Amino acid sequence: MPKISRDRNGEYKINIDRDLNIVLAGRNNRIDCSNFINKWELLLSPPVIEEEGRNTVEESLHSVLQGRLIEIGNIRGFETFCPNKTKTFNEKRLDEITTLTTCPELQFSDYNLLRQIDVLWFKNRGNNFIPEDAFEVEISTGVWSGVGRMATLIDYLNVGLYVISNDPRKFKQVVSSFPETAKRYRFVANDLLGELYSAEINLKELRIDIGL
Repeated sequence: MPKISRDRNGEYKINIDRDLNIVLAGRNNRIDCSNFINKWELLLSPPVIEEEGRNTVEESLHSVLQGRLIEIGNIRGFETFCPNKTKTFNEKRLDEITTLTTCPELQFSDYNLLRQIDVLWFKNRGNNFIPEDAFEVEISTGVWSGVGRMATLIDYLNVGLYVISNDPRKFKQVVSSFPETAKRYRFVANDLLGELYSAEINLKELRIDIGL
């Protein structure tokens, strides 16, 4: 992924030249794909992905941040949802620490977008779930996608929309493109979320210790 060129917003660009080479970042840097020409059996076969080629560090950090958000929400008494069913946090799968196994449907929201948001907090009101906060974790992907998904909650004026990232410049660049709703989105740095998580855990343990 780091070899693929990006545009000014940090989004990856996949360019293929007329010789069917994938154009990478840097001058004359290409992946030769000519062996796929007229080879439908190769094109239709699932790709083989080497484990070493995966950015496990970024995937792990993404899961850690999601896990922290879920547990903070649980501590505060919210119903929590995360679409990631396979990644783990503190040796537990993320769907094992959320309180909701499926995402609630909302009247004024696109469900296909809503259920893809990285972490959601809801208040339980009888048989209804009221959205409280939404979080998108943006480590290596562009902020555009996360902001776009959370925009499905823009009509819920009480809902906090948070982007968890280590790139405040990219965040400001993206939200400034939507001046009507820019103030709805909030930036939270990765390390500050870590501090908040530690504080929430310590406070929870202290309350248990003193019984108050």
